[in-house]
Amino acid sequence: MATITPTGTDPALIAGNRKNAAQQAESASYSKATTTDESTGETTNQDSINISTRAENIQKLNEEFFTGNPLDFRITQDFILRLEEFKLITPDNAASLVANLAARSAPDDTTNGSAVREVSNFIDSYSASVHEIDPNHTLVGILQEAKTVLDNFNNPTKNSLKINIPQVTEQLQNYVDASREYLSKPDQEDFDQLILVLDIAHLLTPGKNTTSQIDSYLKINQLN
Repeated sequence: MATITPTGTDPALIAGNRKNAAQQAESASYSKATTTDESTGETTNQDSINISTRAENIQKLNEEFFTGNPLDFRITQDFILRLEEFKLITPDNAASLVANLAARSAPDDTTNGSAVREVSNFIDSYSASVHEIDPNHTLVGILQEAKTVLDNFNNPTKNSLKINIPQVTEQLQNYVDASREYLSKPDQEDFDQLILVLDIAHLLTPGKNTTSQIDSYLKINQLN
């Protein structure tokens, strides 16, 4: 399995490109210098352990919460605490989710777009930034696989069903871990949400479940 590391295209260049785009959108006129540190070393063994652990945890969630009709799935406090236990969300995220769960209202269809759509838009935006720096960057292909899964979740295709979602999430996590010091806070949050929605999509059934069910989970995960 290919992994995404900070070698090759400098993640600081991608981060700088993202920052410049945001500055132009805001009509800002300042710049910031960044320094980079190359990291080396063997990661293959650790990556294998991480993939195995994530797969085992997802399987446990599947056995505990998705044994019945997937359409009957409801987010509960136990489910949130399990996500925290398996390190699929942070303790802060879990605390906020639990605190807001009781007060959660039904999804409001009048809100400006869905959370899943926002994740898909982030994929487009970040992919464009990376493509400008290096059209052949591995991350571009990984992000497009994630977009294929989400865009075809309600009506899956042969290509979307072939995509290995846990492998995609692991590769994205590798990129985030390797580039965290260069990522802006909004981009970090968007990557975390993208990885979370892919984990949930993997637990649900494309074509039987819908993105609106993923969206209902993501709406209570917003920590503004």
